[in-house]
Amino acid sequence: DIRCPNSQSCPAQLRERIYYIGSRAALDIDVLGYEAANALLEDKLIEDESTIFSLTISDLKKSKFFIKKDGEIGANAEKLIAALEGAKARPLWRILVALSIRHVGPTAAQALANRFGNIADIERATLEELSDIDGVGGVIAQSIKEWFSEKWHRNIVTKWEKSGVLMIDAVTEKLPQTLAGLTIVVTGSLINFTRDGVAEAITSRGGKSAASVSKNTDYLVVGDAPGSKFQKAQEIGVPVLDESRFKQLLESGPTGL
Repeated sequence: DIRCPNSQSCPAQLRERIYYIGSRAALDIDVLGYEAANALLEDKLIEDESTIFSLTISDLKKSKFFIKKDGEIGANAEKLIAALEGAKARPLWRILVALSIRHVGPTAAQALANRFGNIADIERATLEELSDIDGVGGVIAQSIKEWFSEKWHRNIVTKWEKSGVLMIDAVTEKLPQTLAGLTIVVTGSLINFTRDGVAEAITSRGGKSAASVSKNTDYLVVGDAPGSKFQKAQEIGVPVLDESRFKQLLESGPTGL
């Protein structure tokens, strides 16, 4: 693929990375949209993503984007500062996605967070250890090692941590591993789960949340308006579950169906 070689300070890539931090896949900050990201950079409130969690109301007063016509600070500024503060305690997997490590989306990030629990251990992990994680594999493992090899990338982690971003998941009681070794695909909209939520429900119980149906798929979970995955599952004989039976699977594993 064709990418600007100056990824650290390329204006277009910087803007996209700042915008991506606020995306639903990452930290889910709706006030950190494309225009806000652009204003933060163009008005030099931040140099790059490393200082975004250090922003204050006083900083935002320097940008017309965050000021009302009467000169007072806008509601968008107050919402952004509050949202950034709240985002510091997001689960580790969301922080990993927000770092824009190439190929590391929600599924791989959740697998990494479940395996290591903190970013320091992810950085120290060997290529082999990363590759062996279900949901990561060789390509993503190599990308992770390359990302941490860059000093400016490590600087982002350091500055975020100094600003109060949690780089470790809180110790919680581990859920029963009812889906250990199972690969599950979801299609259509579920009533009680968001897209990210259903993936987390699967991986936190030891399963793998996959994007496509194959002969290696153990179950397809079908919600409203399923796509072509439903047809393929029927063609190759993959067991299909509705949301109710999926909940049974989460609770008791295959023996509970």
